[in-house]
Amino acid sequence: MAQFTTISEILEAVEEQEIVFVKFHFSDADGMFKEIDVPSGLLENAFSKGLPFDNSVGGTFKPTGADLMLKPDPRTFSILSDGDSEQKYGRVTCELTFLDGQAFDGCVRSNLKLFVRKIYQSGYTFFVSSSLSFYLFDSDFKNFACGANSASARCSLSPSSSLDTETILKMENVKRDILSALNNADVDIVSLRQTHAGSPITIVFKEGSVLRAADNMMTAKYLVSDAARRRNLHASFMPKPATNLEGLSAAYGFTLMKDEFNEFYHPDQDMMISDKARGFIAGIFKHIRAISIITNPSVNSYKRIVQKGKAPYYISWSAVDRNSLIRLPSSRGRSTKIEVQNADSSCNPYLTLLALLAAGISGIDENLTPIAAVNFETYDYSESEKSALSAGTLPNTLSEALAAFNSDALIKDALGESVSASVYQRAVREWDEYISCVHDWELERYL
Repeated sequence: MAQFTTISEILEAVEEQEIVFVKFHFSDADGMFKEIDVPSGLLENAFSKGLPFDNSVGGTFKPTGADLMLKPDPRTFSILSDGDSEQKYGRVTCELTFLDGQAFDGCVRSNLKLFVRKIYQSGYTFFVSSSLSFYLFDSDFKNFACGANSASARCSLSPSSSLDTETILKMENVKRDILSALNNADVDIVSLRQTHAGSPITIVFKEGSVLRAADNMMTAKYLVSDAARRRNLHASFMPKPATNLEGLSAAYGFTLMKDEFNEFYHPDQDMMISDKARGFIAGIFKHIRAISIITNPSVNSYKRIVQKGKAPYYISWSAVDRNSLIRLPSSRGRSTKIEVQNADSSCNPYLTLLALLAAGISGIDENLTPIAAVNFETYDYSESEKSALSAGTLPNTLSEALAAFNSDALIKDALGESVSASVYQRAVREWDEYISCVHDWELERYL
């Protein structure tokens, strides 16, 4: 699908295809799209002047005492189908401002855009490749617990390997619907893959600008959930939906360009990477425990991390060991890339990219050097051996991540006061609720 760039192109397409309404999407601090449906007759004014709304719609935003404005980005507009009825509707991604046009510091998208603009003004451009994993469950997925009424049984779910033929066919139809929707929404991907029955489904996105990468991941989450719902399935981005299931990841690969040259590449240095690449890695290592509250934002996120060999746990980097926190894919030259692997599918891509870029750039500016790379597979290594090769570990719980975030001025400053407060307060509430709740595991063991 051709990408729209101007308001006049959008209005013409809306009229030609008889679009009745357009969904105005904007992200809250938790990385969830909120939406307001706008009738097509009001689009010209909404696109040119913005759409005022009560800021309580934002849900997790810090109260401002003032109404806000939705400012749609025409480049994100697309025309989608609602499924079986084939009725078409539009959607567009928006930013939040005050009514006078001043930036609202609680808008995660505009915060990322402003940060990227500063990088560009210094002569550099980042490009991002990414991937996002999810599961498809039957709409009655809670009934897939194996065995009787026990905590250990309720820890087990089956997303596809033991389902009936009808449900498996629905899942295949959903995959096709997702591919069609991504194409219509102008979300460029490399592949939609599932390695075997029962494994996560992964979308691999094409490399693009930082803001487009975040938009694409948010849009993909919306489209995946919508396509699953229409087939009476449930799409889950829960990091660890069951003990017996592989965790859900979101990987981000960074390339730093200046005048058509990849600044992370150096043909004459060890591993053919530059000092800037090493500084970027070291900066992320320095702040990664604080960043974990963003890349791994829920109590459930740490059920995936503490499995260790199943997800990055030790703070290490490698071109060989695939479970390292940071991996260097084998391509060099223009394709030299630094891939961060600890994030999970529940994270907010706008905040994740902002925090990782802020940390990495600080490492370049401070001329930091990371620990030695691990140039071999550590799958069979003991935990003590892996620990000796690392610069520490990721947090074991959301509580540990909270403490690290609260003491990291650089990351909080990069996010901005309003977003930092929202992130922190949400995590505090979740942790307090979690530790005060009596769980099935406790009942089975202690009652």
